[in-house]
Amino acid sequence: MRKHPRRASVDPTSPRAWGTSDRSGFVGTQRNMRWQWEWRGTGLANTRVLVHPDELDVPQRQLGTIFIPPDPLPIINARPEQYNIDEWPVSTRYTTDGRIRAIAGVVHGTGAANVIERIVAVQGNLSASDRANVR
Repeated sequence: MRKHPRRASVDPTSPRAWGTSDRSGFVGTQRNMRWQWEWRGTGLANTRVLVHPDELDVPQRQLGTIFIPPDPLPIINARPEQYNIDEWPVSTRYTTDGRIRAIAGVVHGTGAANVIERIVAVQGNLSASDRANVR
């Protein structure tokens, strides 16, 4: 006589079928077994794996697809913010003779930004002849 499986319940007045788990191979009451689901694309899909309730895996959302909506349509005659005003100076570098070179955007009355280059003199980085010319 076959040993009674631990996961299977037996009722002589109401017999139930036994089933084998596709994952572990344990025998149990088939009525209690559940289908395993997994994210595929934009929704859950049945993997057709029949398992006992304590063997069910939680579907991982990272396996699914996420649709990001498209960018909104642009507006006519847009007025972007003038960020170059806040970025003064845009770039600062030292020249080979020790002077500081600053590149900055200047906004005119028309709203158009022009990039100008200035060489800024710093007293500690100049030679003696250059110091005489700096006021």
